[in-house]
Amino acid sequence: MMDMSVASPAWCPHPLHSQRPPKSRTHSLASPVPSARSESSGLRLQKSGSVGFISGLPDIMRTSEVRRKRGLRKTADMCSVLACFDPDGVLSEGREELMRGLSARMRTRGPDGSGYHGNERFGLAHERLAIMDPEGGKQPIVYKSDGYSVCANGEIYNFRELQDKYDLTAPKTGSDSEVLLQLYRYKGAEFVKELNGIFGFVCVSGDGADMIAARDHCGIKPLYIGYGEGGSTWFASELKAICDQCKSIEEFPAGHYWTPKTGFVKYYEPEWDSDEFVSDQDTSQVRAVLSQAVKDQMMADVPIGLLLSGGLDSAVISSIIKPMLAETQQKFITFTVGQEGSPDVVAARMMSEHLGTVHHEYLFTSEEACDIIPDVIYHLETYEPELIRSAIPNYFLARLASEHVKVVLTGEGSDELFAGYLYFRDAPDSAAIHMELRRIFHHLHNVNCQRADRMTMAHGLEARVPFLDPRVIDAVMKVDPEYKKIEGDSKPEKYALRALFDGEIPDPVLWRTKAMQCEGVGLNWVEDLQKFCESQVSDVDYEKASSLYAINPPQSKEELFYRRIFESHYQGMDKFVHVWSGGCRAAGAAWQNEAYTRFGLKDVTQLAQGIEGIRGIS
Repeated sequence: MMDMSVASPAWCPHPLHSQRPPKSRTHSLASPVPSARSESSGLRLQKSGSVGFISGLPDIMRTSEVRRKRGLRKTADMCSVLACFDPDGVLSEGREELMRGLSARMRTRGPDGSGYHGNERFGLAHERLAIMDPEGGKQPIVYKSDGYSVCANGEIYNFRELQDKYDLTAPKTGSDSEVLLQLYRYKGAEFVKELNGIFGFVCVSGDGADMIAARDHCGIKPLYIGYGEGGSTWFASELKAICDQCKSIEEFPAGHYWTPKTGFVKYYEPEWDSDEFVSDQDTSQVRAVLSQAVKDQMMADVPIGLLLSGGLDSAVISSIIKPMLAETQQKFITFTVGQEGSPDVVAARMMSEHLGTVHHEYLFTSEEACDIIPDVIYHLETYEPELIRSAIPNYFLARLASEHVKVVLTGEGSDELFAGYLYFRDAPDSAAIHMELRRIFHHLHNVNCQRADRMTMAHGLEARVPFLDPRVIDAVMKVDPEYKKIEGDSKPEKYALRALFDGEIPDPVLWRTKAMQCEGVGLNWVEDLQKFCESQVSDVDYEKASSLYAINPPQSKEELFYRRIFESHYQGMDKFVHVWSGGCRAAGAAWQNEAYTRFGLKDVTQLAQGIEGIRGIS
């Protein structure tokens, strides 16, 4: 009988929370007001912004008592991955010390401990945020019998199903990541096709001769591949870990796996992603599939929160979540960010009252948004202006949520499936809509997914995205795009999704105009942000910008200001930054649009339509 026990890799805890940098300072605008939690009333806790913006790490209580009482599984670790495949052993001397130092650059993803395992041919390093099972769940996971090991970031939602399907040996840890090790030993590289989850991982054979690295279907979790000294190949969750270590670096493509023998292999090839495919389904299956995805992603042994933007997508997720939480008698915890009187804040309050959630807000000022820019760019690893603008409020939101929960669900991805952006109003026909959805779907890993992952993991928070479950993607992308056409006020953007929840979501939220991340949190703050950036760049410096930056030369002082900060951290890494053609998502469409320019939405006042109490409308 093979010994399947798990070895203890070289693992050590990081300093106690009390020894870490202090949390970001906030002060309460209003003390928690006792309120009966019911269908019509919630509890709102409000925090304002502060001048101090340095990324603090959340001091969250850890206890195994929750898991024992609820009988739930041990949840995955939030973490970072760093791996080195060194077949000739060129870097064997001193590799552990080197990799521990490089891995530490990603410590915000896992501030509680670090692990290392390797031999002459490879090394695996890991930063961990412990949620449960501090001994059995640490990584890398190593089997003593044959030395097979895995280092993973993310969550495998169907791990139990796969363990049952293949009658795998009883797991030795509580981590869903162990199924990767089990399946790699059992099936080889092709097992990746059966995974449903969000992940970037590396599995290695005991002798280091065989290895597989893989990234999830649409790049929800990040992964980079680099080529270093002596033919070594490196893998890292974030660019900052290997930006000065490798001769060349590439983003690991979403929906692919890699082995030393095959190189990259594309495993995610959905039927709908073809020029010949004809979408002809109705929406009758969408709600059931989405509900199952939410249920799968609600599995955890700690409380889960929801990022409630006040928009349609998070409202839909909240409507699905409510009965699930009620069944298990768990608190419904929601989080919102914005400026006082903004469309998002007003609409989210309405939704919270409707659902009876324990609601937390972070109200920020334009000045604070300007102060936080360097921190955001460092964690986001980009200089793309549209993405930075949307990431700033997300940074505040993630910091707030991390003080209360460790896992949140979001509404990310819906717009790329249901044609939710306002420029789809100008689409000439349904065929053009489907083609455009395919285009922007394949940019998710550089835009929505990058923002959601980096801003949450900057605070040790895991974000889950039910709309991007592969079953949901498949169901919605097979819907006839005629259902997604925008036809004036009678059939607004995402009508097909709105209709599925008519009567369950308050009308002002259900029929609210789509607002992108940076728009709904405040109608005028982006203008303030751009004025600030312009004040930081002289006319002389701006005139030199095109000659200084051959790749994606800045087209405004705002863009140059962001670029300078990026270059201070990631010099020579500009090729990794995705910049929309024309400076915004809409500019790359096959048709001309009337809604957006590279500086943002032209008419922000439309975002306040149907919602009372909005400030900032001139």
